[in-house]
Parts: sequence; structure tokens; C-alpha cells
Amino acid sequence: MGTAATATYSGRTIIWERVSAGGGTPPVNLGWGTGSGLTDNSVTITGAANSDVNLFKPATEARTAGAVSLTTTNYLGDTLKVVGTITCAVGAKTISEVGLFDTTTLNGTSTLSASLTAAATSMTLAANIGPTSGAYYAQISNETVLVTGANSTTLTISRGALGTASAIHQSGEAVTSGGDGSNNSATGTTGQTATYGAAQGGNMFVHADFGGIALNVNDSIAFTITDTLT
Repeated sequence: MGTAATATYSGRTIIWERVSAGGGTPPVNLGWGTGSGLTDNSVTITGAANSDVNLFKPATEARTAGAVSLTTTNYLGDTLKVVGTITCAVGAKTISEVGLFDTTTLNGTSTLSASLTAAATSMTLAANIGPTSGAYYAQISNETVLVTGANSTTLTISRGALGTASAIHQSGEAVTSGGDGSNNSATGTTGQTATYGAAQGGNMFVHADFGGIALNVNDSIAFTITDTLT
């Protein structure tokens, strides 16, 4: 069913944040999206990656708190298991991705008001997606960018963040913000410096994408997500 499933870089930071300081919130809230399988500049958006800070195109349904357990895949409770169901509440849609987050609040999501070249260092959005000061990450298809200057809907960006490739993007494409695992104090001026917590939509722990599942209103998908330490 899946094309890719991964614990993100921000998700790995969540683990160490909780181990080292006992801080943070368990990332056990399921959210879904419709971005995987869509076409951006004749390239199909697919393949969840470690560098993703949010879903490619989040849907509007509220995130669902999953039921959590520790299970054994190889040895001694090495697997986190989260089970939960999300129901289509707003319009028919094709769901093609799911993520685990550390808050139920949705991240800010908007669309590009104009196309971007691969070298562009600013973008204009239809609506604001994040803090108006400080740096934070944003997802545009398979590319992650670092927003380094924000004036509501006009954003200065550093391209190809977290090892992604800078690409051409079309007007109308989804742009969504995301956190770095609540560890901005460790990244200094080279990464996230804005306060990006639960009120802004928090951090994505796991991202998976799959062949689209068409739903009508009131249809549901029951998800089981496991993450095994190896």
C-alpha cells in the first residue's frame, strides 16, 4: 500500500528531546492529506522523506489522538504502535498520506500566489502560514525550505533545506509550515529560530504516503502506524 514511510528528522529530534530532558509531548496524533500523487511542474509528488516537516497537502479534518502501545518486533518493546481512525468530514477527497504529530492543532497551510523558479529566494502566499518573526521550516511538495524573513504573506526563503533539492513550483501549489522537533535552541541561526509549538501546529514525527484512497463524506480510514527502533 505504501510508497514510503519514515521517521522524519524532526521526529528523531522529538525522541532525543524526550530522552535527554524529558520534555515535549508524545507524537501520537494522526493527520492525513491529499498531496501525494498530485503533479507539480509535470513531476509527481511522492515519496515521504526524512526531510519532510509536514504533509505535502494537509486536509482540513482535525487530527485524531491515536491509541498508543509498545509492542515487541524483535526485542523488549522496541516498537511504538499508534492506532486511530479519521473520518472524512468536508467534501469527497482522495487521501494519499498520513502523519503522526505531537499536537492536534493543524499547521498553517496556504498556496503559492505565483510560481517559483528553482533559484527564487522569496515567495508570496495567499495567507500567512507561520510566525511573523524568526526562522521556521515550510514544505512545498518534496522540497523543504527555511523561511528566514516573514512579512505576513511575503516570505524570504532559503532553498533546499534539510538536504532536499531546490525545484520549480507552480502557482496554487500547497505550502505548509512545520517544526524542527522543538529543538530550535540547538540549531542556532542556521535553522529554526522561531518559537514553533503546539499553537502553531507542532512537529511531525512520522510521514507515510500511499496509493490514493477515494472517500466520500462520512467515510473513514483506520490507520495503524508502527515505528521500530533498530
